[in-house]
Amino acid sequence: MRLTQFYLLVGSLLAAAPGIAQTAAPGSAPAASSTSGMGWLWIVVLVVAVGGAIWYFFIRNKRSVTSSTGVDRDRVAGSAEYAKGSVKDTVGSVLGDTKLQAEGKLDKAQGRTQNTVGGIKDTLRGK
Repeated sequence: MRLTQFYLLVGSLLAAAPGIAQTAAPGSAPAASSTSGMGWLWIVVLVVAVGGAIWYFFIRNKRSVTSSTGVDRDRVAGSAEYAKGSVKDTVGSVLGDTKLQAEGKLDKAQGRTQNTVGGIKDTLRGK
């Protein structure tokens, strides 16, 4: 689906570029030649838009490792899930709510599992 959206975006930009590049600014005389400054401006805008679309649809989602710490995302998400479960477990035991306490223990187990999977991925990557 994203590839189709990308093709639609690029196609619409390419189709609109010649018409946009030849429009004159309001209140000014029509451009006498095709080498006017506005033509180059729209070419630059088009190149930036296509580059941004390429980054958004193809490069952005290829990273599976967080850039700042070098830790797999599963480890980070697992730690967050474990913390959430710990809070639920504590609140459930304070309030005497066994259902909330059971949910907390389940979340802690899921967080531990996800964190372990991330650790295995890191080990296999050599981090």
